[in-house]
Order: sequence, then C-alpha cells, then structure tokens
Amino acid sequence: MKQENVQDVAQEETKATENTETQTAEEKVEKTFATQEEFNEALKREVARKTRNVPSKEELKAFNEWKESQKTEEDKKNEILLENETLKKQLAIAENKSVVANAGVDSKFQKFVLSEVSEMEGEFEDNLKDYLKENPQFLIQKNVETSKTNGVATKKISEDADDGVTAILKAKHPDINF
Repeated sequence: MKQENVQDVAQEETKATENTETQTAEEKVEKTFATQEEFNEALKREVARKTRNVPSKEELKAFNEWKESQKTEEDKKNEILLENETLKKQLAIAENKSVVANAGVDSKFQKFVLSEVSEMEGEFEDNLKDYLKENPQFLIQKNVETSKTNGVATKKISEDADDGVTAILKAKHPDINF
C-alpha cells in the first residue's frame, strides 16, 4: 500500500513538472497580432495590469503632504541646517574659484590648482600664495613673445626700425604720419 502511494505521488510530481514546463514554453512563444487594433488592446491590457497598484498623482501628492505633516520640529530644523551647510560649502567653493582666478593662475590650470590648494590644511589664500610660489608654472606667463616661423631664418635689427614698405612710403611722403 505504501509503495502504491509513493508511486502515485511520484506520478503526480511528474505531471506537475510537465505542466509547468508546458506553461513556460507557451509563455516563451511570441504572439503576433493580425491587426493594429488587436495589438492596441493587448497593450492596454498589459499597461492596466502593470499600473494596477500604482497610486495616482493625487494620491501621491496627498501622501507627500501627509508625510511632510508628520515631521517633527526637530526634523524640520535638521533639514534647514543641512541645507544651510550645503549652501555654505557651495559659497566657499565659489569664493575660492574667484580667488584662484584673480591670483593670476592660467585658466587651463585653475581647476587643478583649486583642488590641490583646497586639500591643504589652513587658510585658503595663504596656502594659494605658498603653492604658487612653489609652482610658478601655473601662473599666466607675461611678456612671453611667441614668434611665428615660416622656416626662414630672419633677424630683426631693432624694434624702432620700419619694415621695407613703410620706410619707402615715409621717404616718398614725409608729410603723412605712419
């Protein structure tokens, strides 16, 4: 008797496994639609099924208002303090950017210098001055002449000398100021 029950249970488990496999195979088969209307109906049913438990905008608004009303005075003060601290940090960063820009740091290196000096202990402006003394390569290079070369070696005799065309024009028309 026990052996028959065991065999019956085994057969039922086999049938259940086969049914599950059949259902899974049916789910994997893609359904094609003959008309656009069939597709639209299937899409509407699927969207309705997926959004069945999603609250409406009004319900969300009411929930958020309720949630806000449940906050204690202490929670509200903590939120204000946190926002205040965030704004202070943003203001300090903006001020430090301005200090770096006004210190004569080349625009290509301003973010780098700002990050390097910000990590240092102590007063930002003092650290910036020390850093720029040690690393003058980050400063804007003044009075650096970059000459364009065309591959021909030339030598300028003096800064006051006129070029050839101007010299000829001055010689022919001395009354005109060039």
